[in-house]
Amino acid sequence: MRVLTGFLLIFFTAFQSAEAGAWVPQKDHGKLTLNQIEQKQETANVVNFRHREVYQSLLLEYGLSETVGIIAKRGVQESFLPQDNTRAHETRLGITLDVPAIATGLLPPYFYKLVKSAIPVKNLRREKRASMTLGWLDDENQYWSALAQADRISVGGFRATQEVEFDRVRGKGRDWRNWLYRFTLGFADVDIGTETHRFIDYAGTYQALSHNYYLQWKPSGLGPRNWQMRLKSGTRRAPLGGLAMQKNESLTLEFELAF
Repeated sequence: MRVLTGFLLIFFTAFQSAEAGAWVPQKDHGKLTLNQIEQKQETANVVNFRHREVYQSLLLEYGLSETVGIIAKRGVQESFLPQDNTRAHETRLGITLDVPAIATGLLPPYFYKLVKSAIPVKNLRREKRASMTLGWLDDENQYWSALAQADRISVGGFRATQEVEFDRVRGKGRDWRNWLYRFTLGFADVDIGTETHRFIDYAGTYQALSHNYYLQWKPSGLGPRNWQMRLKSGTRRAPLGGLAMQKNESLTLEFELAF
């Protein structure tokens, strides 16, 4: 039962680190993101039963000024278990700040200058972004904070992007922390890459590590470029008691609409 409870806990918090990211919406602009995550045990990993969970959420981001935005999120998690099916809800409200002063980039010192001087490309560009977020989770006794950094190098239609995010949820008897690292290569409408996520419950003993392949498509030939889709597929590993390891399959689909 302890293992099952741990699985439910980690799935409920597994993807909370990637909220708004390092890019704060521009003034009077916003985004709506519809997200669905499905996770289940791998067939070879099933001992006594096979469980499945589905998490769906709607995230709203809106820019109040050039440096300040708001975030609102509503999510629901459904658990399908042999003995029972359960449902839990999540509500988040927060303020996100664009903080260029701490946008230090994610490359080694002087690496970009060396590359730029060694490669005679005039339109080689670099964009460094950072954001901080503070908010409430479910009620006034739970709060969360986040820090995100992004570093993008582009030339023509090509781009390479690194992103890191840290998310922490605090409250009575709760201290959940999430770390995320994403690396993608893109050209024109498509970005592909990998994503690694680490979760630790510092108020308890649970932790998990996941790896996903990442695909993003922002169509340019189908009307205005104001929407995009993302697909993530991978595995998640967590302790199963003793030296055993639980391995789960995960699939994430996101649809984002800018307005």
